[in-house]
Amino acid sequence: MLYALKDNDGNITALTDRNIPGAIPVSAADPDVLGFLSLDASTVSSATDYLEDSDLSTIRILEDLIDTLTERQVIRFTDLPPEAQRKLLSRKVARTLAGGEEEMGKESNEVSDELFLREEDQLF
Repeated sequence: MLYALKDNDGNITALTDRNIPGAIPVSAADPDVLGFLSLDASTVSSATDYLEDSDLSTIRILEDLIDTLTERQVIRFTDLPPEAQRKLLSRKVARTLAGGEEEMGKESNEVSDELFLREEDQLF
């Protein structure tokens, strides 16, 4: 069950999975709930659709989080499993290339295979 806190105008100010004082039960499909979560009810037909649509942006958030944690030395990059290291490094190279192409105004999608780490490649 999902619960919402609302302001005096009836706008949702918070969502929770617990029945806290002042919260009222709401449906996850309620247009007000979708609006609070910045979801367009006309384009999101199910939670599964939303999850699939949001995967790319979530991946970028996780990559940025990992970068921040390693920069602050909370974790070491080598603490991650080798497969995760390979994928993150490959994506970092691809993002760098994509950023460089945008800056130079290139339209080419051709990228040398040598720039990406493959499963059989060794990191260290």
